[in-house]
Amino acid sequence: MKKLLLLICLPLLLAACGAFSSTLTDDDVARYIKAYGNFAAAAPELDKLKSEDQAMSLLTCAPCLARLEKAVQDAGYKDMKTFVAFDIRMHITLRAWAYVAIAKLAGETGQTVAAEDFCKLKENIAQSKDAEEMRLHCVRLRSYTSYLDRAGAFAVKLAEKLLKDGDIEVVAKHIDAISAALSNEKLPSEFRHGSGGGFDD
Repeated sequence: MKKLLLLICLPLLLAACGAFSSTLTDDDVARYIKAYGNFAAAAPELDKLKSEDQAMSLLTCAPCLARLEKAVQDAGYKDMKTFVAFDIRMHITLRAWAYVAIAKLAGETGQTVAAEDFCKLKENIAQSKDAEEMRLHCVRLRSYTSYLDRAGAFAVKLAEKLLKDGDIEVVAKHIDAISAALSNEKLPSEFRHGSGGGFDD
């Protein structure tokens, strides 16, 4: 969602508080995946609207923003601000899940280093009991961290304090479906997580 996070302001931070008002549920995850599915389905229309508007980005294109709003509302969100706040929550939870998964696998190698540091060294990944699973977790961690870096320190710090017990377990149950939704090749590039752990722009 990257550049969309430039829209973060006081109303969004207030929405973030609402996005964390209860523990994450399976229905929350289903709604989130549906929103990304709606973005993917709307991609051709969004591309056309952006071209007609001669905009550099979906996020500077008024007709595109209206279409994005419809996509999130069709998924069950009140508006785009509510969705973006929830998107931040999900990425914080996804990053926390990745920390746990990497720490567990790294522990099997006898190492106790921060997840980001562990993932920087290819030999750490290669020495893991399940090297392919570790590689996938490290790619996901880079992707979630890249998103949060763009969200701005203040918004992320606020949201981290609002994380609920049990959220990681809910995300863990649906991690493959969430990852597939975020990296769907049909998504507009401004929304798609890349296979290398960043964004496809």
